[in-house]
Amino acid sequence: MSDINIENSHRAEIALRTQRRVLDDRVRKLTVAVFGLMGYSAFSNFMGAFASFGSAIATPTLGTIGVLAFGLLLGALYSLGAYRVWFKDDIRWWPVAIPAGISIALSILAFTAGKPAVIPLIINVALLAIVPFRIRATAAAVAIASKPLSASASFKDV
Repeated sequence: MSDINIENSHRAEIALRTQRRVLDDRVRKLTVAVFGLMGYSAFSNFMGAFASFGSAIATPTLGTIGVLAFGLLLGALYSLGAYRVWFKDDIRWWPVAIPAGISIALSILAFTAGKPAVIPLIINVALLAIVPFRIRATAAAVAIASKPLSASASFKDV
């Protein structure tokens, strides 16, 4: 009788470990996806600001300086979000949603002005879509991690 309990306990422990591993992999993949998209967006905004730096120096008008400043600000927001996601393991929505929302608004504004910016729109919509999945996966991983594994002391009868 105790052999059946030990075997069931062992199988339950293996199933729980497998579930933990699957959820940890899902969280890691979603974190890498968010970090990669935010890192790409930060880099592209900094490069856009760097590219407009020459025209801001040559003809310092409000528009060229504004493009430079806005590119640096948006790049800094994306960098902060990427830092919060990767190094601080932050699952809150705002580090991702603020720069993504600004970029979506600018992409829609550019589209209405006749200069479509499709790739930034797709990237930022994907970022906003991944955030709830990452939050749910992290919550499930935390819930599974809080379940204790059965102790090896139950094998003392063997």
